[in-house]
Amino acid sequence: MKNIIPHFLLFTVLFFGFASLFYFYGKNIWYPYYKKHSYKETLTPQPIVPCDECTLTHVEPLQQPTIVQKECPEQKPTPPTEILSSKQKLKRHLADSDFIVYPNNLTLIGLKHEKVLEVWTKKNGKNIHITSYPFTAFSGILGPKVKEGDRQIPEGIYGISYLNPNSKYHLSMRINYPNAFDKRKAREEKRSNLGGDIMIHGNAVTVGCIPIGDDKIEELYFLAQKVGINNIKVILAPVDFRRMEVSINKKNKHPWLRELYTQIKKEMVTY
Repeated sequence: MKNIIPHFLLFTVLFFGFASLFYFYGKNIWYPYYKKHSYKETLTPQPIVPCDECTLTHVEPLQQPTIVQKECPEQKPTPPTEILSSKQKLKRHLADSDFIVYPNNLTLIGLKHEKVLEVWTKKNGKNIHITSYPFTAFSGILGPKVKEGDRQIPEGIYGISYLNPNSKYHLSMRINYPNAFDKRKAREEKRSNLGGDIMIHGNAVTVGCIPIGDDKIEELYFLAQKVGINNIKVILAPVDFRRMEVSINKKNKHPWLRELYTQIKKEMVTY
């Protein structure tokens, strides 16, 4: 009897020792059977791409939620944004206006109230709108330029006297202000020092000029080179006379203003 107790204790120690070793080091043997016959795995819904064809529902007799996912409609990738050079943008404007080659004439219409510069050309007797460039800055008020330093954008019919590739405002095109009309009216009113150097240029600053931004002046400058400055007309107007009129105060100190606006309107209404 005395020998049975020590043997039982030794057997117990050995049994639990081997059982522990088998539990930790033999898990790959016994765990699959345990999982198959006695372990119920909880179903965890996985995130899916939301669309009208995907739903989360309960399907009997299962007690766990089951994901029923139909094939979602194929989503077309968003095309990358085109990065075009100024020359490519200009060619696209011309192509949209049905031009295969560069036009041989230009008319630039600067509208002070609307703050936009329109680009037109004439082809086979028909005026064609190529594109428009919004002003990036503005100075002065509606009304003509009459002296240096008044911050006014001129109003009248002008041309382009030269192109400046070395402008501090990226690129610039000089408008030939003052023209013959401006000089004649200044002599009648005994005015001098009319100012000058009125440009269409890049950047977004101005004191009486027309800025349209660096990328847009690159387009227009290149087009002006192709057309030639002698074939460019510039119409600068207080408002778009094709859509509205200007009320001139009877006390206006420039009695010739109505004559000027009649000239501008006559030139503009055909475009």
